[in-house]
Amino acid sequence: MEVFSHSRLSKYESCPAAFYRHYVLEAPEVPSEPLVLGKACHTVIETAMRLGQKDENFFRLMSKAVLDTAPIPIEPEEVFSLTCNDSVLREFHPGNKIEEHLLASLSDEPFAPQVQGYIDLWRDENCVQLVDWKTNRKAYTPTDTKQLGLYAWYLSKLTGKAVRGKLVFLRLNEAIEHQFSCRDMEDAREWALTLALEIQKKLYKVSKGEDCQGLFPATPGDPCRYCGFAFECVNGELPVPGEIKSYDEAVKLGAEVLRLEAALNQMKGYLKGYVEACGPVVVGGRKFLIAPTNYWDWSSEAVQAVIKKIEEGKKDPYSFLKPDSYQMKKLKWDEKYYEILGAVRKTKYAFKHVSAN
Repeated sequence: MEVFSHSRLSKYESCPAAFYRHYVLEAPEVPSEPLVLGKACHTVIETAMRLGQKDENFFRLMSKAVLDTAPIPIEPEEVFSLTCNDSVLREFHPGNKIEEHLLASLSDEPFAPQVQGYIDLWRDENCVQLVDWKTNRKAYTPTDTKQLGLYAWYLSKLTGKAVRGKLVFLRLNEAIEHQFSCRDMEDAREWALTLALEIQKKLYKVSKGEDCQGLFPATPGDPCRYCGFAFECVNGELPVPGEIKSYDEAVKLGAEVLRLEAALNQMKGYLKGYVEACGPVVVGGRKFLIAPTNYWDWSSEAVQAVIKKIEEGKKDPYSFLKPDSYQMKKLKWDEKYYEILGAVRKTKYAFKHVSAN
């Protein structure tokens, strides 16, 4: 393996086993919703910018077109809302270079590993402007990963100019910028070179007969939630929850929980596909089947009729009808306004896992 990308290197860094399965064995990986959604958004934006199209109707048509052959169902309206917004439209500039391929050696040594990638958008101004689209639900800075640093290193070498990078979070309609220093770019290059050389050495050992599992071990943890190989991954023995004796054992068990959650979702997907095609599956006293879910859909007129009926019974209708969090989010009010209106914040506690950052 001579050519690497940021995604390859990041996958190896997070889990060598997943890297080996995907990029060496070329095993097919179960497509995830974030990956399919991200690719769809990138395609819509790229097409709109290449054609100079800012029309809403174009974005709607493209959002539907790119999802017609998607491996998992995604609502076109979601892609439309993420792509046809101010954070994208303000980046329409003459001279934009869109989805440009980069390929560069990571050092001046002969036969040095190379890095490649596709830059979402950049333009050559007094300072190179580098833009990368993200569909993440949580923002982070351009230096939290090495992706933009690698792109900045390449563009700085290409143009001889300083590079200003920008992550545009489509879901949040937010952009975070960073002026890349020489140290930032060199750190990214060194990170990529170190990992690429490490991978090459391990692959050479595998070719000589060494155990690939020992060289590319599984590392269960947060990445398992989005890993298409979680279903087939084996982590070995774990302590029984009631017998955890140390923090390290607790961490190990927590990592396995994350892997099992991802594996469970994938197994349910496989079983659902079989049931849809072949019918119900009975396992002991349980049956897996496609069952209807009934619910009441209340129009505004129906809600008014309910309020009127409650009032006729001389009861307070507002003690029965309370706004839920889903409906309130549609109003896009600041939570401080809830307090002004008289709502009281209450807290309940549940065992769950969240981002540690």
